[in-house]
Amino acid sequence: MEAMTCNPGPDRRNDVDRLDEPPLAILPENGVYTIIISLRTDTEVHVGSLGIIKMEKGFYAYTGSGLGRRALSLRGRVLRHLKRDKRLKWHIDYLTSNDMARIIGVVASEAEKSFECKVASHLNEVTRYIKRFGCSDCKCVSHLAILPCLSEDECLSYVESVYKKLGLTPRSLRL
Repeated sequence: MEAMTCNPGPDRRNDVDRLDEPPLAILPENGVYTIIISLRTDTEVHVGSLGIIKMEKGFYAYTGSGLGRRALSLRGRVLRHLKRDKRLKWHIDYLTSNDMARIIGVVASEAEKSFECKVASHLNEVTRYIKRFGCSDCKCVSHLAILPCLSEDECLSYVESVYKKLGLTPRSLRL
């Protein structure tokens, strides 16, 4: 599937105002998602209960799910990740609010909650990962994989291929 592009404009916080209008409208209301993050330089990120994590420049994939309504929907979760200014509650909030990190894309599919762990586990089998990141409510080793990609397009294609291998129908959004 060809990725839809979005230019968040001059707003440094990358805020997207509405869940039901493009570009987020192409994503399913509920299901599993993976946000792809570019880290511009090696950096240390203080991640709440995990402490300080040294992260290398490169691409990362965080997998989550949104199965509720409004803020708890897939679109609501993605919208939260896109905002820089937010209360730091989840592990991923510490990374997405860091000035060196930029979300470059989202791959999503309609699915049940069980697919969140399946996607994360599959990514972790073939890549490196940040141990215990984003998985305090399950038994996964991590929900943040370090992608072996050299470009943004390669990262989107790689994550899409994981979704397809699991029988999901990916929808991609390039930011």
